[in-house]
Amino acid sequence: MRWIRRRLRRRFFTTDYLHTIHCLFFDMTEKFANKAAWIRAKRGPVVIDDAPTPELAEHQVRIKVAYTGINPLDAKLQSFDVFPIKFPAILGLEVTGRVVESHCPNFSVGDTVLASLDALSGPQYGGFQKYTIAQMGHIAKISDDADLLKVVTAPVALFTTVYFFTKELHLDLPDMSNLSPATTKGTVLVYSGSSATGAAAIQLAVQAGYKVVTTSSSRNADYVRSLGPHVVIERTSEDHIISALKAELPYIAVYDNFGTVDTGNVIAQAIGKGTIITLVPYSLPSKFNDVVVKFQATPERHLSPSAKKFLIEDYFPLISKPGSTVFKFQPGRLLGGLDQVQAGLNEQLKGVSATKLIIAPNQGSNGC
Repeated sequence: MRWIRRRLRRRFFTTDYLHTIHCLFFDMTEKFANKAAWIRAKRGPVVIDDAPTPELAEHQVRIKVAYTGINPLDAKLQSFDVFPIKFPAILGLEVTGRVVESHCPNFSVGDTVLASLDALSGPQYGGFQKYTIAQMGHIAKISDDADLLKVVTAPVALFTTVYFFTKELHLDLPDMSNLSPATTKGTVLVYSGSSATGAAAIQLAVQAGYKVVTTSSSRNADYVRSLGPHVVIERTSEDHIISALKAELPYIAVYDNFGTVDTGNVIAQAIGKGTIITLVPYSLPSKFNDVVVKFQATPERHLSPSAKKFLIEDYFPLISKPGSTVFKFQPGRLLGGLDQVQAGLNEQLKGVSATKLIIAPNQGSNGC
């Protein structure tokens, strides 16, 4: 009789165990039921369809996405051969949301976060889906009552700008103990101040103690002035821009946020010699032999430990607090859910300035 009872216990235990695993599996599947805005082939249209939720690797978290910012690179990746990317793909490079699963010791389920995503490495890392995967070093924990719609305008801009400051422009980052220092460190040119990266560069440079010269269209000039630069040159004519830029020489760093041959020509004529750091690669005519153009793809992957600490542990948590005035976020415009991704990419490709287009992937569900 004793052996019968042991076999019955094992049988019931096994049955109960299998039932538990079965329930957990289907509960997780339902919890992470994913939809995404897919691009099936190069230059193909966006298609809304189911998406997998792969197992997390070490130092990764799964985020239920509240908002995803549309960046110029998203539109270019769909329409042009700017970077190698495998299709089918899910784009979207920056998100805010909440952690629903974590294999990272610094993050727990329920944490409110922002993240810069590596969408070029695979569809599971794109932001145009209900659930995405982010890697430690590209995620920041922020206040639970942060305005996620506002904050989503900043991750890519700040990760990118901090990289360029520390690695390419050789500029100091702000001292967190004194964000209103005297202007003592030389003049920095931030060409095109109304872009997300331009706005971030202006504010970081001013907070670090540099004199900032920038350019803007007349339409966006008031917004750009509100960011705190010392000189705003309105782009009324090429001759005016070149003359005004020459009047502020010398520059210890030149940062081209527009990134075209035309802007490069203007800057090169103004500075005569030196280095232009650009967000988009281009080559100058041979007559500008004394001007070097440098470009770095996906720069946010290469932040130094000290730069990551500044941004992830100090700056992002501070600027995302409700009521904080340390950083002026770019105005955002919410387009809608995943069904609006293609419309947003089309609009971005035509040109958007001083505004971040935003998608809410979980719109219509229970939210984050």
